[in-house]
Order: sequence, then structure tokens, then C-alpha cells
Amino acid sequence: MERFSMKLIFLVIIVVLMLQACNSTKNIIKRNSDDPSQSSVNQAQKYIKVGDYQKAINIYNSECCKQPKDLKLKQRYADNLNNIKSIADNAFEKGDFVRAGRVYFLLKKNYVKYKNVVKMLSFNNVYLNTKISQCKKSLTLQGFQEYRQGDLDGALLAWQGVLDIDPDNKDIKEAIRTANLQKKNLQ
Repeated sequence: MERFSMKLIFLVIIVVLMLQACNSTKNIIKRNSDDPSQSSVNQAQKYIKVGDYQKAINIYNSECCKQPKDLKLKQRYADNLNNIKSIADNAFEKGDFVRAGRVYFLLKKNYVKYKNVVKMLSFNNVYLNTKISQCKKSLTLQGFQEYRQGDLDGALLAWQGVLDIDPDNKDIKEAIRTANLQKKNLQ
């Protein structure tokens, strides 16, 4: 009989623990379903980690439009935009003008979406325009240096970087056309 009571007590303890675990899981699920923006923000964070800044910006912008009074969300959005700008600044400092230019260009292209957080940003349109201009100038010069040294692939790579941030640049399009023609003639 004593063995039976021990088993019964043990069984009751296990059932109580399982019920508590189920209740905790329900609370977590309920919290996440109460705040659908949290899963969106988490998804945006994942996009930032893999370098897909456009998707992250789109998610944050959408969530801020849905919840315009959520100051915590706005602060996270601004912090992440500032972080993306820092990534561009770091690339610029390392001389990676292609990457820096692409990120600055992306931030500039989306600048109108920042209306809810613009006062919290560490940059503005003038800053982005200046950095884009500096990247274009550096890449253009780099391309011509590579071209003069006979490195057509290096020149094309640099000039393609210019087109990534200035898609309508006719001079660079012409330089690319000429380099590709020369490359074809060399083969």
C-alpha cells in the first residue's frame, strides 16, 4: 500500500509539473499573439543580420504606420537605421566604397519612410548625399586607375559600383561599354 501511495504522489507531482509547463507555454503564446509586431520586429532583426536592409526597413516602416504612438518601436526602428548607417560608415572607412555606397544609397532611397523617426536619426539627407557623392568619386577614380593599368575586370567592378548608386550615370555607362568592347577584342 505504501508503495502505491508513493507512486500516486509521484504521479500527482508529474501531472502538476506538466500542467505548469503547459500554462507557461500558453502564456508565452498568448503574449506573442497579443503583440504581433514583436514577431515582425524579430523578422526585421534577422534581415539586418543577413544584410537585407530593405526588407528590414519595410517591416519597421509598416509596423510604425500601424502603431504610430509606440515610442519603443520607433526607438528600435531609429536605432536600427543608425546601425545600418554605421555599417556603411565602417565600409567607407575601410575603403569598401561599393558596399558603403550601396548602403548609403538604400538609406537615401528610403528616407521618406523615416518620417516617424527622423528626429532620432544620426544622419540626414545631406549627409547621405555627401557620402554617396564621395563613394561615386572614389569608385570612378578607382575604375580609371584600374583601366589605365590594364585591369579591365577591376575597372568594370568599380564602375558597376558607381552604377549601383547612380544608375543613370551616362559617362560610366560609356566607360563600361568601352571596357567590355576592349575585353571582347582581347579574347
